[in-house]
Amino acid sequence: GHPPPEGMARIFVGAGRIAGIRPQDLVGAIANEARIAGREIGAIQIADRFSLVDVPASDADRVIQALRAGSLKGRKVTVRRDRGPKSG
Repeated sequence: GHPPPEGMARIFVGAGRIAGIRPQDLVGAIANEARIAGREIGAIQIADRFSLVDVPASDADRVIQALRAGSLKGRKVTVRRDRGPKSG
């Protein structure tokens, strides 16, 4: 639950293990849809119902828009910036 590294932004993707999502699915979707090299994609965390992906902060908005426009494993998914741990 620690914040993404400097220069990275964490993206929330509303599909996870239950939907059969694997790290390579997320890397492939981001690389193909947002035109980002796979090596630029940071840590990927996959939970049962969602996934978190670290991408370069400068590309985050493009990645979010690309994933929203496309699909993951043939389904539309919720994509937004991860809000991180609730403070207060």
